Amino acid sequence: MRDPMQTMATCFEQVALFFPSGDPKLQESFERRAAYLDSRDYSREVLADTLKEYHRYLGANAETLQMIEELRHKETLTVITGQQAGILTGPLYTLYKAMTTIRLAKEQREKLGRPVVPVFWIAGEDHDWLEIRETYLLNSEGKPIPCHLPGDGGGESVGHQKVPSWETIEAQLLEIPDSEFRSSVLKKCRELTEQAENLTEWFALILQWLVHKWGLIFFDPLLPEFKRLAAPMYEQILKMHPDVREALAERTKKWVELGFTPQIQPMGGEVNLFLSVPERRAILWNDQAFYLRGQKESWDLDALNDLLDQAPERFSPNVVTRPVVQEFLFPTLAYVPGPGELNYWAQLGGVFSTFGFDMPILFPRLSAVVLTASWQKLLHKQALTVEDVYRGLEEHRRLCVRERDDQEIDERFQLFSEQIEKGYADLKPLEEIHVNVSEWLIRNEVKVKFQLDYLKRKVWQAQRKRCSDLLRSLQQLEDGITPHQSRQERVLNPFSFVIRYGPSFVDRVAEIPIEDFSEHQILL
Repeated sequence: MRDPMQTMATCFEQVALFFPSGDPKLQESFERRAAYLDSRDYSREVLADTLKEYHRYLGANAETLQMIEELRHKETLTVITGQQAGILTGPLYTLYKAMTTIRLAKEQREKLGRPVVPVFWIAGEDHDWLEIRETYLLNSEGKPIPCHLPGDGGGESVGHQKVPSWETIEAQLLEIPDSEFRSSVLKKCRELTEQAENLTEWFALILQWLVHKWGLIFFDPLLPEFKRLAAPMYEQILKMHPDVREALAERTKKWVELGFTPQIQPMGGEVNLFLSVPERRAILWNDQAFYLRGQKESWDLDALNDLLDQAPERFSPNVVTRPVVQEFLFPTLAYVPGPGELNYWAQLGGVFSTFGFDMPILFPRLSAVVLTASWQKLLHKQALTVEDVYRGLEEHRRLCVRERDDQEIDERFQLFSEQIEKGYADLKPLEEIHVNVSEWLIRNEVKVKFQLDYLKRKVWQAQRKRCSDLLRSLQQLEDGITPHQSRQERVLNPFSFVIRYGPSFVDRVAEIPIEDFSEHQILL
């Protein structure tokens, strides 16, 4: 499988068709995109009024409220990212997305000489409970431990789910190591948890606190005012669903021909909208009528449009149409995706064109790995690199154990084995005593060698115990840098480090360069 992010960073011309707003490394791409957005109209007043009321409820700072006011003006543009409403913000890459968006908006504000504000679209409409139901933090032994949400979500959108009691969350954090910041950080998390009415608000409050120095606008698509704003786009999606499927299939075919694996795999009949009944179900088309996945009742277009007029809050886009709804609502200069999102956005250029839109610039989020002082020290002492850890340390462990073998274990057992073989060879003349002696000797030698192999394994097991401190440190290194054999940013929660280093950890994240998105940055 080819890597879309690496290709975009090093050979953009190869994928230019799929990212029509241009190379994110070139400022002229942003200038062209800004000129295009100036030809479009948006419901800025309603957008700003609703955002302002929502952020006053969230307790947003003055800088964020000022950026919302700027949205009223035609020259103001947005840089947007989005993510599901995970526990305590979910994995580290959520923070990286937010910070990339903040930094890019600030950079383009300076370069374009006009207001550019950062927006975080919280995917509160999503009903994929497995995506958000758990997160992982490092315990005092350096092992990732889970923190779960109770229940199964019931198929309803995340934004309709109640926040668990803080006691339910805190009880799962007892193994988190103590630090000078632990008490104050957990106290703040408790305050924000008790303030939130649903999981979307909880997510917004926690992330807002982490990035409060910079300001970030949060967008909750489930707010009724936003649903009414998006309703005309839902109507177009219902009307044009055959064209959307055709455009998606055409662009996906070309993406596959270039050697990429598509992220979106249609199953057939998708209208690319959901309807809440109250569980969220996909609307499908069977060449005769609309119906909901898992239900037999059919709908015609007029019935769906009537329902849309009466209750737009029951409709929501899927992965294919959410980006075009975003394009309809916001003057989006750029969108900040992760690697998986970049892959599926590459399939959507034709979908945007179907609705008369141009796709925004795709500016990949920063990617980073946090190295604690102890991990840095161990890497240096063992002459290892982060890349070595990514490849796995099993062979390094084996070499470490063998290097500390001061008794020549294998050589001694090899010598003993040869002596046994010689001893049985010396017994071979005894076969003349009885016809069965030969078989007895063979059986006995097999048993002796089996016991010798067992003894050798036990000795090496004891040798590994002699190296247990080093092996434990190497395991902690893997658990911290590649938890669950995955990238740190995809598994560990930022509070693994916020509790250890305090909110200033976020300051360090803000210092990471965002320009070279093809490189995995190291945060010491």
